[in-house]
Amino acid sequence: MLKKVKSFHPEALIGDDHFRTYVESFESELLRGISTVTVLQILKRCSEEGTYGYQLLKQLEQETNNVLIIEEGTLYPLLRKMEKDGVLKSEKKELTGRPRRYYILTDAGHKLLNHMTGFFAKLLEAISPLMEFGIELPENEFMYCPNCANQIKLDVEAKYCEVCGIFVEELINQRI
Repeated sequence: MLKKVKSFHPEALIGDDHFRTYVESFESELLRGISTVTVLQILKRCSEEGTYGYQLLKQLEQETNNVLIIEEGTLYPLLRKMEKDGVLKSEKKELTGRPRRYYILTDAGHKLLNHMTGFFAKLLEAISPLMEFGIELPENEFMYCPNCANQIKLDVEAKYCEVCGIFVEELINQRI
């Protein structure tokens, strides 16, 4: 976000190259993991049809009000790595006479996304008092594994957490 700041008062904190570099580095580190989970969330919504890279970038910009912007040079290596890791698959399709590579979440990708979403949600909830903002998790839709924070839908019969294997059936039944 700071990289998009083109003009500022010369006496501003980011006017100092040292502090600007420090803040840009912080933003970059924070956005690395967030980019992965948000890309996977968009792919999850696209179900079996999938989506292509440019469309994914535009949807991400739109849904985050242009706050989370991933450069093409960052997105495509990320997509290739996730495909290599079995998190997603791709297939070439031709739409309006133009060949495109469509990306689709795999079953393993869905499971990993549930864990990543759960972990991220529980992390935000845990640090929110330190940051002076509130997080209200949808406790009526999901349960979070007490062992690994995997997000488990309450309307799905589950005996064990798909990620860590802990027995969760009783905990789910108590919530329903």
